[in-house]
Amino acid sequence: MASRHRGADALVRALTNAGVRRVFTLSGNHIMSVFDAALDAGISLVHTRHEAAAVFMADAWGRLTGEPGIALVTGGPGHANAVGALYTAAMAESPLVLLSGHAPNGQLGTGAFQEMRQAEIAAPLTRLAFTSASADDIARDLGRAIRTARSGRSGPVHLSLPTDCLDGEADINSVPGAEAFRAETAALDAGAADAMLERLRAARRPLILVGPAMMTRKGRDVTARLESITQIPVVGMESPRGLADSSLGGFATMLAQADAVLLLGKRLDYTLKFGRMPTFAGACEFLQVDADERRVVTAAGREGEIRVSAAIEKRPRCRKC
Repeated sequence: MASRHRGADALVRALTNAGVRRVFTLSGNHIMSVFDAALDAGISLVHTRHEAAAVFMADAWGRLTGEPGIALVTGGPGHANAVGALYTAAMAESPLVLLSGHAPNGQLGTGAFQEMRQAEIAAPLTRLAFTSASADDIARDLGRAIRTARSGRSGPVHLSLPTDCLDGEADINSVPGAEAFRAETAALDAGAADAMLERLRAARRPLILVGPAMMTRKGRDVTARLESITQIPVVGMESPRGLADSSLGGFATMLAQADAVLLLGKRLDYTLKFGRMPTFAGACEFLQVDADERRVVTAAGREGEIRVSAAIEKRPRCRKC
């Protein structure tokens, strides 16, 4: 026999199954049912003074722990206050989920309380932004949100929670288990990996650069092992200052002398002067591994071409640019 509870109860059960024990939040009318359910479940609610602060704190939590940071805000203006902070999370590739209360689905288009096209507003700053359609969908939607935030090139996701979904009846027994919240993984083709390592070994001054997603505690452990195994310097770049980041010391001088650079989850963007000279030597060869093929790009304005790049995809392949 199905056990009927509110959608808010199903949401909190799903958070618990995902291993979430702390939510950064600012209360409001749309989400009080979630507060009640979270308190009953023993989830810690860290209450802030501004919705953007809740997102910034969830962002920091995700970066420091590698766990999904969860921010919970009310709908309408509460959601609007939170959206600006998503940009920082997106640039930091932070595994963050913003949960926002929302006007009831059954009243949309009628002038509902604080009605707003929330998912559309958040979409440009997130990997995914969507709205739950029913109480029974909420737990599965949270699974999709957390899984997307953590998979591939991690980043923020937004899920709007209409009040009629939170207050409606949901089958608590259909809430997905822990496996539904795990990151989807992909592996680089072994042949492509071997070819890239051979090119690095053939270079006189190779470097490996990693992006912000590899600057978590777990990521730093992985990069330290990579450096130990390959005997190639691995440098992490997480600051928007790029080469001007004072913590990198004389990195810019070393970079200009490199003859082969592997970009491991690191974009060839403004932080690296787009791969142009004199930041890089004209003969420097680039290799790139990224979970998002759209970010595997040639260096704009560069004399010559990036000769080898590879992207991690569902069907990995190595292609020449």
